[in-house]
Amino acid sequence: MKKIIFLISLLIIINSCQQETSKRVILLGIDGLSTDGLQYAKTPNLNKLIADGALSLKARGVMPTVSAPNWGSMLCGAGPEQHGMTKNGWTTTNYTVEATTKDEDGYFPSIFTVIREQMPESKTAIFYDWGRLIDLYNKKNIDVVEFSNGYKEVYKKAIPYVIEKKPDFAFIYAGHVDEVGHSDQHGSPEYYKSVEEVDAEIGKLLKALNDNNLYDETHIIVISDHGGVGYGHGGESMAEIQVPWIIKGPGIIQDRLIEEPVNTYNTACSIAYLFGLSQHDHWIGKPVLGVFEKSEISRQNQNSYLPKPKASIKSGIHTESQKVSFTVNDHDAEIRYSLDGSVPNKIYSEPIILENTTIVNAVAVKGNKKSISTVVEFTRVVSIKDVSLLNKPSAKYPAEYNGLSLVDGKLGNDDYSHSAWMGFEGEDFEAVIDFGALKKINKISLRCLELTGSWIFLPNQVEILTSNNGKKFQSVSSLGKSEIKSPDKRNTVKIVLELNGIESRFIKVRAKNIGVCPKGHPGEGGKAWLFVDEVIVE
Repeated sequence: MKKIIFLISLLIIINSCQQETSKRVILLGIDGLSTDGLQYAKTPNLNKLIADGALSLKARGVMPTVSAPNWGSMLCGAGPEQHGMTKNGWTTTNYTVEATTKDEDGYFPSIFTVIREQMPESKTAIFYDWGRLIDLYNKKNIDVVEFSNGYKEVYKKAIPYVIEKKPDFAFIYAGHVDEVGHSDQHGSPEYYKSVEEVDAEIGKLLKALNDNNLYDETHIIVISDHGGVGYGHGGESMAEIQVPWIIKGPGIIQDRLIEEPVNTYNTACSIAYLFGLSQHDHWIGKPVLGVFEKSEISRQNQNSYLPKPKASIKSGIHTESQKVSFTVNDHDAEIRYSLDGSVPNKIYSEPIILENTTIVNAVAVKGNKKSISTVVEFTRVVSIKDVSLLNKPSAKYPAEYNGLSLVDGKLGNDDYSHSAWMGFEGEDFEAVIDFGALKKINKISLRCLELTGSWIFLPNQVEILTSNNGKKFQSVSSLGKSEIKSPDKRNTVKIVLELNGIESRFIKVRAKNIGVCPKGHPGEGGKAWLFVDEVIVE
């Protein structure tokens, strides 16, 4: 009886938020568009879609954070574990993971498959400029497949087709932003300009739709596959896996941020839902129901979008004072900030000079709208002349193997293969830092990695010793095993020792390896690893 009541309730919920069948869905893919790229670039056309619809700034892609697995997932309603697209270069004959199901040509079912099977008279199209994209979907299910050399040519061909032929579903893909991210770095001025250039092409499409009385009746979804760090992507950072997701059209809430979790593989499921189609049995995604006006879930979406402030400097380690300024892509918005990590309440009016280690937290405010925070973690360190390592790291994980790499401000992430990590197998870490002259030292932080599943452990003890001649050292501070732990359960752990203004020319930092994996560990008795990426002297 309980099961029957549950099923009836579920059907009532589904029917209560059932959307009228969409006349048309256009999917706009922007390869490499990060959440920062959306907020820091000037994007009037994407902003129009957001104002006319809904936006998630925290949609999650899939791992690995590269193109093929993500574009495959978005249009196939499932992750790499199901469809088997785990790498760029995937084809029906070049793969390592077997798909859970395939058609007669070796393809996992995509949204094109579902539309073809359940709407056989429909018109579908794909316009794209990355040649390998079409390898992910069975072309037999797509009426128009049009490859172009460059994003401008993509839109030049797509716009007249959309206006004249009025396809039921069109996927328009541009690789420009990702290309510039690789050539000029994500977060560079060139990167943000590339976002603006793609936005301009989207503007041409929106104008054409509006001029032909098609804009209001068309559902438009904007998606991205990944963000980036430096010149690349493929890692495990939030900057890579978290992307924007936009939807607008009849029955969609307007000018709202989506609060519910959004996985990008929900995109295909949401398109199927818009057309009133059943999603494929092997899909694991679900429609993003919170964007539909008739859905009870949509009531939780009460916040509107406002771009966050852009800081003139990034979080990092600095030997000199810095000046930080903020701008925001909304002339009517006010910027507020704080310098202690608290809720921003000071009105920003001029650049802020940062002298000492501090956390700058800034938000944009406009009426009842408030952006997400921009955080700049400014760490002021003592200038260092030289660093010498008394124990060499393993040849497997040497970082750049020179002592100065320990004080260069380059930090590792949760991936132990990151080039900033030095690994010591069964050995202690011991380094001597020379300031070149007497310096006042307030505290020293040692950054370590804890991944016990990979046999990487925090040290048993950390000790700081000082010397004025570099020969005779005296212990001034230490922490034992019970005091060394992550306060927020992160894998990267900053171990802080307070020195309260001690003056010294040389310091020695010792971190004692636990030696062997402890009893009960899968590697019990094997050599334990100690990983260090940075010594921060303030």
